[in-house]
Amino acid sequence: MVEKSNTRSLSVTEDLREQLLAGAFAPDSRMQEVALAERMQVSRTPIREALRALEQDGLLIYQPNKGYVVRRFELSDILKVFRVRAVLEGLGARIVAEEGLSPQQQAEMEASLSWGERLIQERRMTPEDCDEWREMNTQFHVAILAAADNDLLVRFAQTSRKVPVVFNGSFKFYSEQDFRRSMDHHGLILDAILKRQGERADHLMKEHIYQAQQIVAANFSSVFS
Repeated sequence: MVEKSNTRSLSVTEDLREQLLAGAFAPDSRMQEVALAERMQVSRTPIREALRALEQDGLLIYQPNKGYVVRRFELSDILKVFRVRAVLEGLGARIVAEEGLSPQQQAEMEASLSWGERLIQERRMTPEDCDEWREMNTQFHVAILAAADNDLLVRFAQTSRKVPVVFNGSFKFYSEQDFRRSMDHHGLILDAILKRQGERADHLMKEHIYQAQQIVAANFSSVFS
């Protein structure tokens, strides 16, 4: 019974985390236990435990006499995360380039490139409906981090994504040219990795993430202010 309760609490926590990262709750809004329990069809106990966990994750803030509210991330917070991502994922690309890919790892990254090209050709990467694009992009980046075979690097890189705007990506702000450039970056990064060019792979990954950061910075105030 205890194990079942713990499993349910973890499930509720993960579900709420995904909703927060996806922007389902407005910044500064209150997270009311009763409403959340009804929304998720569970008792208040797993909701209470989830709220405590999500506060520790930095997604919620506890305010005395008010309860938990959704944290409002400022542009400075977002830019710091992108900078950290650039360093970590650049290092990951360098490690993979220097150590080489297995045939399976190469095939996975090439599949991501083919997937992205198909989305562009089918014009299915619009800002209004880019869930599949986000999934493709995540697959490519995660494949590189996994191939680096460094648990600390993977853990820290994944943590850096647990900020709503970063999790969602900057795709909602992308133009058609931005989507094309992003795919070109993926191709160049993989090319550098396959040619065992560690420094080039590091530089290209950093530039790739920098471009996303700049797009967010240019559009953040008009959307989130």
